[in-house]
Amino acid sequence: MYRQEINITSFEKYLPKMLDLVIKGDEIIITKSNVPIAKISPIQAPTFTAKVHFDKTHAIRTKMNVGNAASENWFG
Repeated sequence: MYRQEINITSFEKYLPKMLDLVIKGDEIIITKSNVPIAKISPIQAPTFTAKVHFDKTHAIRTKMNVGNAASENWFG
């Protein structure tokens, strides 16, 4: 990943090219009067692992419980 600085006027002119660089993994720092004002960087895909536990017995009991009319408990 490379970090590049560009002034706001040039950024407006070369926006498509700058976005192509971001897609490739570069980070763009936008400056105004040599002062950094914004940073554009690629979005990192979330990397997580989720453990899912499904209790089939509980789901069947909940669905069959006629006294509980809450719509979120019905699967059909």
